[in-house]
Amino acid sequence: MLPRYKKEAALRLKVAAGHLEGVRRMVDNDEYCVDLMKQLAAVQGTLEGVQKILLRNHLSSCVADAIKEGMGEQIIEELMGALKYDKSLIDGRGTLELDGVLAGETGAGEGDACCMPSDRLEAAETRAR
Repeated sequence: MLPRYKKEAALRLKVAAGHLEGVRRMVDNDEYCVDLMKQLAAVQGTLEGVQKILLRNHLSSCVADAIKEGMGEQIIEELMGALKYDKSLIDGRGTLELDGVLAGETGAGEGDACCMPSDRLEAAETRAR
């Protein structure tokens, strides 16, 4: 994972975990249901933000690298399969900021391998030789 995305995702996950623990305590204390629902929606919103960060990382590194290696169709199919599990990324509820991706930003030169499964990464490296 690219360092800038990893840092942001980790921070948001810590925030979500702390917030979720607070919601759990609210349940234990028999807080008002509507207040619980609002707080839980806030946790879900934070987690959707993490999903967007992970998607952006994947597009910036793995997808870009796979396309360069001629494996675009395979990685796009894999991504489309994963997207079916999170409708918030594709149903228009949120805005996916792609400015860096659209400007040609990739993970190249950042010192971290892409998140491609190791068997695919090795196959791509073998073909490149």
